[in-house]
Amino acid sequence: MGYFVTTLSRVWEALLSTIGSHLTLSLGGILFLGFPVAFWAGAYGYAIAAKSGLTIGLSLLIGIAFALLLGIIFAFFYRRLSNESFAVITLASVLAAEALIRSWDSLTGGVLGIAGVPRFYSGQTLLSLMLCAAVVGSIGLALESLLAHSSFGRSLRALKENKSALMALGTSAQWTGAVAILFASFFAGVAGIFTAARVQFLDPSLGGFVLLIQVLTVAIIANTPKTARLFAVTALIVLLPEMLRLFDLPVSILGHARNLLYGLLLILLIYYVAYTTPVKRYV
Repeated sequence: MGYFVTTLSRVWEALLSTIGSHLTLSLGGILFLGFPVAFWAGAYGYAIAAKSGLTIGLSLLIGIAFALLLGIIFAFFYRRLSNESFAVITLASVLAAEALIRSWDSLTGGVLGIAGVPRFYSGQTLLSLMLCAAVVGSIGLALESLLAHSSFGRSLRALKENKSALMALGTSAQWTGAVAILFASFFAGVAGIFTAARVQFLDPSLGGFVLLIQVLTVAIIANTPKTARLFAVTALIVLLPEMLRLFDLPVSILGHARNLLYGLLLILLIYYVAYTTPVKRYV
């Protein structure tokens, strides 16, 4: 039962992160790669505040505020750089944030991390936390669907498909992308909070490039405005490595085998989607 609940929790946490990648990368074509930084901002903001004795409500607000602050900084750079330069900047921010977390022992615990991260109320079970993540994830998915099919969503798709036409209609391409980045940072920060509360431990290995590969993969495969496809692809990507549990593999090679299988299946999935799905415009 515990394994089943944990796996479902991971699906909902991944969904919160991939909502942002769907808005920015899939719909808007924005090369935003700073999801792990916003994830860490939310997770560490919540964990440090809660461990310092602040109330859970205030700790949640601090975690979300840190993620939004990172989103504002990313949006600032997006409005002043080309899409390619912005991709390099946000990718570099992941390396910088990880180095900062690992070296600031007095605040983040460094490589040893932060143990005993509290959940949202005393005695909260993993099942209760999973249901909470499911509610928040469902609300996020509904909000993302509304955004994708609203005038903002059409502007976002036009940003990817015909930026010149969007600007000719009097809509700011920079501000459209900046708002999408703020939403993406918010959802990634919330995902970080739920992950920290579930594991009750936080170190730099949570998030990072593993999270980045995950959200990029979902963004490539779920490359349509359909949120049902977003949820299905996210669940598939999270559950793929669990297939190895069907085989009786030695513990010593299980971790490496999971990574190998995961990488190969992702390559096949991306190849199939990229070269067999016809290009379709949605604006």
